Amino acid sequence: MADSKPNTPPPGEPSAAQMKRVLIPTVAIGVVIVLIAVITSVTSGSGRAMSDGSDGSAEDSGLKEIAAGLKIRDLKEGVGDPVPPGARVKVHYTGWLTDGTVFDSSKEKGKVPVEFPLDGVVAGWREGIPGMKPGGIRKLVISPEKGYGNKASGKIPAGSTLIFEVELVETTPGPRPRRTPAPTELNKLADGTLPTSDDSGLKPLGDGGLKYRDLKVGDGPVAPAGAKVVMDYTGWLLSDGSVFDSSWKPGRDPLDMGLDGLIKGWQQGVPGMKVGGIRKLVIPAALAYGEAGRPGIPPNSTLVFEIELLGVK
Repeated sequence: MADSKPNTPPPGEPSAAQMKRVLIPTVAIGVVIVLIAVITSVTSGSGRAMSDGSDGSAEDSGLKEIAAGLKIRDLKEGVGDPVPPGARVKVHYTGWLTDGTVFDSSKEKGKVPVEFPLDGVVAGWREGIPGMKPGGIRKLVISPEKGYGNKASGKIPAGSTLIFEVELVETTPGPRPRRTPAPTELNKLADGTLPTSDDSGLKPLGDGGLKYRDLKVGDGPVAPAGAKVVMDYTGWLLSDGSVFDSSWKPGRDPLDMGLDGLIKGWQQGVPGMKVGGIRKLVIPAALAYGEAGRPGIPPNSTLVFEIELLGVK
């Protein structure tokens, strides 16, 4: 529920330039080539040893195949929770061709780790990094079909097998899966109550008339003010209980955008929620669409929302 242009997609989160040069999927090869043309910090050499001095070749006998075209070896075991699929990670990395040419390295660029969602990189990384723990270092040997296939990418020739050393600095879990089964009756909240019902469990939040009740307290990270969040939601008019919007409608996806771009009732009502939680918000018109209203929402309408927090970015 955006404050002024609800149907305008939020601006995309920019990726680190150095990741765009190496790890963007094949569909964006054209962008990769342009970036490599203007960023020249690739070096060549004959050594392929890992940082611990161990075998850096693609024929390393310690490698374990975890999927077709993908082999790994852990040089150092990390500590903490393993990276789940689809998580957002921050890493240092170096990449070699099989002849020992270093085609990219975050450590050669001021030792600045790069951050990205695993869903946005080549299959070799998407499948090879889950399971690592923070502080861990892993060697990846990625076949062409898990990398860039038969297309060249800058200093990476077509059909190249790639060798990476990846150090996991930190990770942020990706969004939770959506609730299953999906709600089919949008006239009620998750606890079975009607949006128009008297609710003695509502509590004030701030001094602007906003009220809330947690239908379910989450068990994940807490959403801070201004965070980018992933949420399922349904919105009703308090006056008659009619649904004016819902991410659960057929063909819709969860809302994925920053709280700063949403109505004030969400900016104030979502922070403090934990991932996995479900919250009811009763939002006065002054914190929603005020005297102007919007299509489907009459002027001066009090709104009722059910929000399920799936992720915090």
